[in-house]
Amino acid sequence: MPDSQFPILGTIVPPMLGRAAILERIIGSLTKATPDHLQMVGPRFAGKTVVLHELANQLRRIGSPYSAIVLWDLGHQTPRSDEIFMQNLARELSAALAGSFSVYADHLKNPQGNPYQEIAEVLDLLKDEDVKVLLIMDGFDKPLSNGQLTRNLWDQLRELALKSSLRLITASRRTLRDLIRNPDAQTSDFWNIFDPTPVRVGCFDDRDLGAILATVPAQKLGPGAETELWNASNGFPVLMLGVLNATYGAVTKEAIGPEVINAACNSAFPALLDKLDALWLDCSPSSQDLLRRVLDEDVVSRAGIASGDAETLLERGFVRSAGNKLQGPSRLLRRYLDEQPNEGSALARLFGATDAYQRNLKGVLERRIGAISGIDSTLKRYLERSAEELPDHPDVFLSNVRGIVDKAFDLIWAAEIPNKKIPSGWMSIWKRNNELRVDEWETTFPQGGRRVVLLKLMTGSERSAPCAKYVTKGTHVLLDAVHAFGDFGQHQEGARIDSGMAYAALHLCIELSACLACELPKS
Repeated sequence: MPDSQFPILGTIVPPMLGRAAILERIIGSLTKATPDHLQMVGPRFAGKTVVLHELANQLRRIGSPYSAIVLWDLGHQTPRSDEIFMQNLARELSAALAGSFSVYADHLKNPQGNPYQEIAEVLDLLKDEDVKVLLIMDGFDKPLSNGQLTRNLWDQLRELALKSSLRLITASRRTLRDLIRNPDAQTSDFWNIFDPTPVRVGCFDDRDLGAILATVPAQKLGPGAETELWNASNGFPVLMLGVLNATYGAVTKEAIGPEVINAACNSAFPALLDKLDALWLDCSPSSQDLLRRVLDEDVVSRAGIASGDAETLLERGFVRSAGNKLQGPSRLLRRYLDEQPNEGSALARLFGATDAYQRNLKGVLERRIGAISGIDSTLKRYLERSAEELPDHPDVFLSNVRGIVDKAFDLIWAAEIPNKKIPSGWMSIWKRNNELRVDEWETTFPQGGRRVVLLKLMTGSERSAPCAKYVTKGTHVLLDAVHAFGDFGQHQEGARIDSGMAYAALHLCIELSACLACELPKS
């Protein structure tokens, strides 16, 4: 028996195990009279890519309504602009069409001019020939998270997707609307074309396990063994397969009993530790608090619990659901949490070394975000998405700070200057006090960095007393600093971005939002 009966991760996508129900739903949605556009959602290590590759393999067989299938990995080669996205899409379509539609493939391989128009032209020609193309975009989180793709791109993609010759599938760790960073992009109708019920990829079910065990017919799980396998992993793929690999690696000719599964769980733990750590750190602080509550109370009713927190734990197999209750944290997760150092050395453990500081400060700031009462919902969403980028992607976070700045100013103007016409009384005082360049505001409301100057005068300068009704000087100081980070984020020009600096910028953004929540009237 080989050491790894079931390949996990690696450079080659492993074969699909189980998942028949998920595949049936996807194929049914894609092959009906009016096919759907679909979004696939699931945590890391759940096997989304494995399912998508098997889907592509099945649809490439004779009888599929799709003559060309594009499997585009956006997670590892992420377009950073609208133009690059469309250029890359044209190349991906060209490669998929090369076999049967070489003329169209050559046309798209080196598009002349606007690649969007070239793609639209080819799709129209394919429509006339009753040809369908399936575009699968894996790792769709990445282009959405960088905040650099605009509404224009999504509107163009929607126009392409409305053609009967093209159907889309996206795969991401969260729903598309939860991932959008660019404020303007949120208003695109692109997000409305997808089936509102995402295809969820999470834990294996009984049917999946049956299919997996059927691949090793020579060895059977004896009485109680399946129960212990579920207890060990709650069916989360990378954990369940890791335990099974350790089980079959033990090599026994007898029926496998529960004690073998328990021993395999223990032996598999070191190899699974990094996966458990990543899955745990992906959970929000509120989800982690809920898990600890389940550990303390054994059974917790879902009544009154945020559905997102419960689903976060369930889709990772950290707990299981029984009726309207959460219970049964997996044995592997229990051991992972048990082996975390005790709280007596918490500060040293969490922040005593640079790596630990960078890894754990994120959770502190996430908790601070959750603790701010009355925070604007859009600002809160921006802050939560920003925290997700740290510590690994500080450059991506900084590129999105401008959205926080713009929203903060919008909230201030709505409260202080709702018609964006600066009161004449303010202008008279500032002119009398020789404040610089204020006369230009009589005809044009300030933009860009001049907004910071206006806020400074409103909250009191060296020459003029404060005149703002709500915002204070502290808010101006915070917004001045955040604005500088926002400008830097838009013009990084290859500069090395330290995660410590990015954390400092995020903390400023959070406290700015807290000040606005405290100072501005509730809408």
